[in-house]
Amino acid sequence: MKPVLYYAQTCPDTKPFIEKLNELGINYEEVEVMTSLKNLKQFLYIRDTYKEFDKIKGNMQIGIPCLVVSESECILEIEKLK
Repeated sequence: MKPVLYYAQTCPDTKPFIEKLNELGINYEEVEVMTSLKNLKQFLYIRDTYKEFDKIKGNMQIGIPCLVVSESECILEIEKLK
């Protein structure tokens, strides 16, 4: 599975996250969640089902950027990129 990056262009965390992905040479697909309802629905499914979001739900956080690396795992923090 090719990693999928869910992001919002207007999110201040997006640019450094993408820079780190590029620095590490990680090839990924991009899904901008604010450009279409289809993209937003895809992201909301990820947010509703992946355990990595448990700590941010209810804390006024969205959880983007989010790099989905498998059908059960995603990376939300730049420090966890390898």
